[in-house]
Amino acid sequence: MGLSLLLGGGALVVLGLMVVVTGTGLSGALGMRVETFGRIDCRDTRTQKGQTVRHCFGESPAQQRANRAELKRVDLEMLRAHLDGVPRTPDLVRTRILFADHDGRTDPDTVTATQVFDGGRWYAHSATLVGYGMIPLLLGAGTAAWGGYRLRGRREGAGAG
Repeated sequence: MGLSLLLGGGALVVLGLMVVVTGTGLSGALGMRVETFGRIDCRDTRTQKGQTVRHCFGESPAQQRANRAELKRVDLEMLRAHLDGVPRTPDLVRTRILFADHDGRTDPDTVTATQVFDGGRWYAHSATLVGYGMIPLLLGAGTAAWGGYRLRGRREGAGAG
């Protein structure tokens, strides 16, 4: 029983550390992809001052360049619309960002986020994410300590007899 508590607690500590590292922005040192996004648009408009918004969309610098080029192409096509017909509307590429800090009034100018797994979701560096990471971190540390205590007690009992 003590060994399983020790291993389970260790796994929770690792999970909590990953979430805390992602939320603080130290993830770049661990080789995770970190990007700063601009043109932020947060969908939840009912936030109070200083809260976190779960669903925001932004554009990386590469996406901003591609979107500008696509808008320029459509503008040029609009000039030829009387000859060739109406051009199609551009498909702008935006990235979904989770847990972005929001002041409750306006969307942030930029959001720095981490992508934990290649091709996965982007998580903003925020105090809320750090707080969520502290839950499994502390729970895992307590569980591992309890498992270590139980193992130590079992060894001392076996050595005395």
